Amino acid sequence: MAQNGNIKTNIFQKLEKFGDLFIINILFIITSIPIFTIGAATTAMYSFTTKLVKDQEGPVWKSYWSAFKKNFKPATKVWLVIMAILAAMYVEYVLSYSMTGLGYALMLGLMALEAVFLSFTLPMLFPMVARYENTTGNYIKNSFLISVANIGSWFYLFFIWVLPVALYASNNKILYYSWVLWLLIFIGVLAYASSMVVNKLYDKIENKDESDADVKEDDEAEDTDDRKISRHLIDTSKINSSDDEERTE
Repeated sequence: MAQNGNIKTNIFQKLEKFGDLFIINILFIITSIPIFTIGAATTAMYSFTTKLVKDQEGPVWKSYWSAFKKNFKPATKVWLVIMAILAAMYVEYVLSYSMTGLGYALMLGLMALEAVFLSFTLPMLFPMVARYENTTGNYIKNSFLISVANIGSWFYLFFIWVLPVALYASNNKILYYSWVLWLLIFIGVLAYASSMVVNKLYDKIENKDESDADVKEDDEAEDTDDRKISRHLIDTSKINSSDDEERTE
């Protein structure tokens, strides 16, 4: 009987999480409509899914809106930078049609570098905004460096978000039959899966930083690049306070 009760409890917990992801997905879609709010919406979604992974989530509506308001300024600043880079890439793409020879090759090279930079930066960026307080430049720089230093975790996150795009590019019918699911649940599920990886990675980084504090000065010269990046992240940022507290200006 006790075992059956545990099974039923686990089933109800999973169903409850599924319902939370459904609500989060809808809230994300609605709050992303103005376009410039996508950064704040993504950060709020990650803020909730991060807690959901740890079973520390509160009421969905309250938690999401609290994170959305608290992180609106830093998340929007970061998102505007990303939008500027995307706009520059689009302009470069249009200009490339009128170029030939060396100019065309240089333009393609520039776009490739920008695409690689965004590919390494975006997977870690908004989860970092949800978890830490930092400057816009440090958010972007640290996201890129952590991705480079943790290729395995980065590839998992990159694969999660890029695979659907690749599938739709190969077969438009897939998008035709599944677009409703993206509006209802898929984005929340991907954010939840990403949060499972990000939580472990950032916990590891923070634990390394704490252990490094006990290492003697003569051992610091032998630190790995991963530890240096870890220490840089923690030294230039503060872990976000609870949703009930306001972000310090």
